[in-house]
Amino acid sequence: MASSGHYFHEKGQRAEAIIHDLATVTFLTDWCYPNPKKQDGKELCDLLVVFDDTAIIWQIKDLKVDAEGKYKEAEVQKNLRQLGGARRVMFDLKLPIELENPRRGKELFKPDQIKTIHLISVLMGESDEPFPFVQFLKDKMIHVFTRQFADLVLSELDTVSDFCEYLSKKEAIDRNKFIVVQGGEENLLASYLQNLRGFSWMDNHDRISIANTCWPGLISNPQFIAKKFEDQISYGWDAVIDRAHDGTSDGYERLARELARPDRFTRRVISKSLYEAYSEYMEKRPPIFRRFSAFGDTTYCFLLMEDGQRQREKRKRMLQMMCFVARGLPPRNKRVLGVATEAENRSYDYCFRYQPEWSDEDEANKLKVQEATGIFLNPRRTQSGEDEYPAIPST
Repeated sequence: MASSGHYFHEKGQRAEAIIHDLATVTFLTDWCYPNPKKQDGKELCDLLVVFDDTAIIWQIKDLKVDAEGKYKEAEVQKNLRQLGGARRVMFDLKLPIELENPRRGKELFKPDQIKTIHLISVLMGESDEPFPFVQFLKDKMIHVFTRQFADLVLSELDTVSDFCEYLSKKEAIDRNKFIVVQGGEENLLASYLQNLRGFSWMDNHDRISIANTCWPGLISNPQFIAKKFEDQISYGWDAVIDRAHDGTSDGYERLARELARPDRFTRRVISKSLYEAYSEYMEKRPPIFRRFSAFGDTTYCFLLMEDGQRQREKRKRMLQMMCFVARGLPPRNKRVLGVATEAENRSYDYCFRYQPEWSDEDEANKLKVQEATGIFLNPRRTQSGEDEYPAIPST
């Protein structure tokens, strides 16, 4: 028979693996670092997610419950202290931390690049005890997830932008308010989603009670169901991101982050634009097909070419020129992201351009490129609207 220590070690490893698998769906493998180590070889935390200027520190425990079905407070507090210790090592002491994952290999953590830090404690035990969804360690807020809620929130807010926005807005709730969330945190999440992804509705209330019917009511709402249906196409953009993960250079790092930055709704809009471009290209089959679409602060360029895989260098150059020209076209977004492929979708090329200023010289060069290549010389302009939660026609 295995020793009890070995048994709980295996339970802990299973718990960490479950959360890591869930997290890689939301954050992608590139930014998930399981079990990062300190210089002395000791584990810093169970999972570290680093995306752009945000770090999420996870500590996961598969806890036993006592005879009354409650967690032992000492074990809960130990998990919180481990999170606080990891934060201190990383950002106060700034000790060297080596990170490693299957795609990016090994690299040193750079604390000075981080502006936002989230701490998450996941309790994987089988307690039925109502538990606070946040805890405080000195002045630091720690999000406390059950296994069920971790699964739910990482599935529902399954982009890094959506997930971190929820954490940040939860952290911004006035700590002096008395809030009771009946049932699990999924009901708090439902109230967040139903109120334009925010908690400003709490501003004029000191005592707040959130019913345990919020989440069931949300997921049975026809508009929510319609949203889920419309979001299906957005996972096409996730596939585009996944195909880009083939390098570790600085240029790749920037490109991968820009591809992964859009939230789920933005990915839906981008994916529809790319799908429409691909459909029109397949119908007409011109040698070269170009389209650009502006959404938010980014312009997206799509290039489709016959035999593009064999003409990779030509395709890359054309995509770069397209992104340059698009930077100078309304709405003159400072960020331009380009994607190129061919009919069979066997290969992809990418281009990211960030240019804060647009000079008279840039404008003159843009006009020269357009005259020489015809790129977006007389673009066909269309406007379309998209609601995150589609209206349901009355019957």
